[in-house]
Amino acid sequence: MTERIFYAAISSDGYLAGPNGDMSWAEKYLSSGDDYGYFRLVSTSSAILLGRATFDFEIESGVQGPRPLPTYVLTHIPELYEDVVQENIYFTGGEIGGVVELIEENHPGTLFIMGGANVVAQLLDANLIDTMRLFVCPEQLGEGTQAFKDDSIYDNFLLIEEKQYPSGIIEEVYKLTR
Repeated sequence: MTERIFYAAISSDGYLAGPNGDMSWAEKYLSSGDDYGYFRLVSTSSAILLGRATFDFEIESGVQGPRPLPTYVLTHIPELYEDVVQENIYFTGGEIGGVVELIEENHPGTLFIMGGANVVAQLLDANLIDTMRLFVCPEQLGEGTQAFKDDSIYDNFLLIEEKQYPSGIIEEVYKLTR
C-alpha cells in the first residue's frame, strides 16, 4: 500500500502562504541549518504531487534543474506547460482519485504531497492523505492562503508526534483515523 504524506510549513494561524503567495516569512527557517526531515522524506518517497500554483512559485523562485523524484503537477490546463521539457515532470489533471491512482500505479511506495491548498483540499475531501507532517512556524500572518478550509479536518486525524526545533518551529505529525 502506498502511504501519502502531506509535508508543509504553516503559520501559527494556519496559512500556507501570505498575501499574493508570499513565502518570505517561511524562508528564514530554511537557513536554520535543519532540514526538518525533508531529505529523509525525499529519499524514502517514490513520487511527488504538487499543484500548479506551487510549481509556478518554484519556477518564479528559480527552483530549476533535475527533479530527484517523478513530480506530478496537478493542473486543469496542462497545455500551458507544453514548452516545459524536464525529465521527471508530468503535468496531469482530472479527478484527484484518478490522479493518485495513476501515480501509485507508476510509482508504488510513498507519495510526497507538497501542496498547495487546493490539491490538499481535494485529497482531504477524498480521504487520500494518510499522514500530515505540519511544521508550525511562530508567525501570525492574518491573511493569505489558508492551509485548510477549517479546523474540522483535524477531526479525521490523530496527533501522534510533536517535536520542537531550536528555530521555534513545532513539527506536528498526524495520522488519518479510518
